[in-house]
Amino acid sequence: MKKRILVVDDNPKNLQVIAALLNENNYAVDIAMDGKHAIRWVKRCSFDAILLDVMMPEMNGFETCEIIKQDPSNKDVPVIFLTALNDIDSISEGFEKGGVDYLTKPFNHKELLMRLGTHVELKRSREKLVDLNGWLLEEVNKKTADLKESNDKLTKANTELKEFDLVKSDFLNSISHELRTPLNGIVGSMNLLRSFDHDDHVKEVLDLLESSVVNLEKYSYSALQISNLQIKGESQLNIKAVDINALIRSMLPSLKRKTERKDIELVFTTHCNQAVVNADIEYLQNAMAALVECSIIFTKEGEVNIDISDKDEGYVEISIIDKGSLYNGTDLKHFFKSITGKNYQFQRNNAMELYLAKMIILLHNGKIEFNNLENESGTKTSFFLPLQLAVLNEE
Repeated sequence: MKKRILVVDDNPKNLQVIAALLNENNYAVDIAMDGKHAIRWVKRCSFDAILLDVMMPEMNGFETCEIIKQDPSNKDVPVIFLTALNDIDSISEGFEKGGVDYLTKPFNHKELLMRLGTHVELKRSREKLVDLNGWLLEEVNKKTADLKESNDKLTKANTELKEFDLVKSDFLNSISHELRTPLNGIVGSMNLLRSFDHDDHVKEVLDLLESSVVNLEKYSYSALQISNLQIKGESQLNIKAVDINALIRSMLPSLKRKTERKDIELVFTTHCNQAVVNADIEYLQNAMAALVECSIIFTKEGEVNIDISDKDEGYVEISIIDKGSLYNGTDLKHFFKSITGKNYQFQRNNAMELYLAKMIILLHNGKIEFNNLENESGTKTSFFLPLQLAVLNEE
């Protein structure tokens, strides 16, 4: 099935050139000569992407995009602006209105095809993941309905449900493995491409591909870990005595590399000599990394501080303090509640890893909280783990 593209431009010559180029490359093309006709098109048809001119009479491209994006069915349709404007304010406005990319006129045909192809494939990949999750949810609901209808066979039904969960776990294991094989091939190909000289636009495409591959790999790994923890619970954990101070110090080099890319300073401070807890080192590292990376994502400049202190209630408190975006007060009680919540910011970033982090902390008999700083200069995310009993007795 051909990928369907809507091209919007008030210049008939531009429409003719772009439509011919896309037709030659096996795209199905529809055209509109102004914003109003474009809006009518998207109400009638579904598109894989929209190429949208900015400078148009009556309704410009930014206004058109904003109206199109108000329809929830169009929220995942990538809009690429075609514009002669290349100033920062115009580019920023385009992204604010819902665009995902822009091409400056006159543009290179090869560049247009590469960027368009990338965004179309990313859209279809997201749709496949949604379909997969929907299928899994549908199967679980079917099993639940069967259990309600077969109360007299409850023991047998529970056994079948456990078997199904194991099948689901095996399936996710298989999916994770199958994803890594082509992802490794993509990474190898990108590394090969990087060994050649490219213009800045091609480098941007390679960076986008690399980011997408990393996110997809993290998503599949987190989904697998969540499934294992949901099925096996605490039995999945390999509990040992862990020194929190030593654990975080061992993670600092990799975490600092992430902050250095954004020119952010990572500062670690501890206020207790002994902070020993019973924990699974690997899972606890994953939770810690997810929470710190969340702060890094939303911090544009300044510091991200990791602070350790012991509480009178027999807990050690690990706090992550940043200069990032404030939490929305209406969403505070729902934060980390589920991977399908309404917190848009975290869905677009590392929501899956954050949900996994919450599961890990709760399975360690811990708790988590988050607050805006009193002077509203940033946020503080804290999680608490019970101190090892021997440490408490020594104190």
